Amino acid sequence: MITPNKVITLPESALGKTPAILGAKGVQVSLVGLYKTVAKEFESIDQFLLTLDVLYVLGRIDIDLPTGMVTYAD
Repeated sequence: MITPNKVITLPESALGKTPAILGAKGVQVSLVGLYKTVAKEFESIDQFLLTLDVLYVLGRIDIDLPTGMVTYAD
């Protein structure tokens, strides 16, 4: 589900869903607020969280767990 393969197409993969989160770009946003903004793009919250993980590993976002805030990297 992270990367496309024979069964999962690019738009269905977590890698393919990253533009949905990056398109909702702001300086800082709460996890709940971000999910409410992009929920229609994801099949489940699990897919949303996996996509957040991908963006975090790629260095595109930073997540402050105590406050639940997502900060976008420039």
